[in-house]
Amino acid sequence: MDAAVACFRRRGFHQATMAEICAEAGVSAGALYRYFSSKADIIGAIAEDKRGESDQAFLRAAEEEGFVPAICLAARDFFEKFAEGDGSLIADIFSEAIRDDAVAEPLRKSDAQSVKIFMRAVEAAQQRGEIDANLAPEAVTDTLFAALEGIGLRRAFRRDINTEAAVSQFRALAERFLEPHK
Repeated sequence: MDAAVACFRRRGFHQATMAEICAEAGVSAGALYRYFSSKADIIGAIAEDKRGESDQAFLRAAEEEGFVPAICLAARDFFEKFAEGDGSLIADIFSEAIRDDAVAEPLRKSDAQSVKIFMRAVEAAQQRGEIDANLAPEAVTDTLFAALEGIGLRRAFRRDINTEAAVSQFRALAERFLEPHK
């Protein structure tokens, strides 16, 4: 998977070939195809691996520090990918997922798992009075994910890779959006 990411970073998801991934990984095509039948399968595996780690870190932080600090931890992790130069790769994968259901399907499955986890955390935060109890958990999750992705892509487009500024921007938006109404 690391070899695939390196190839995708260099040439983009669509332009990278399975042969290039094999060469980068130092494996035969047969070995690669034993585990992955396509680039879409590789993307799905990468997304599942990375998203699972992020989801667990989010849950721990939400329990220990509260919802807003936890969502900002997730935001920092996402924005650091842009600072590391993955903005164009992320945009490329989003674009390819819009065009190609084979790419979209594993990403949607991974996203659905994260949505469930975040929705449960929203409900728990609402019960604790941390965030507005009148907001629908699914709408909160969808809005925060969209804001996170939008801020990351917008900053990448502008070549602004300042992670701290991106987290600060996201935190301000999240705090205002989630503020409990008295």
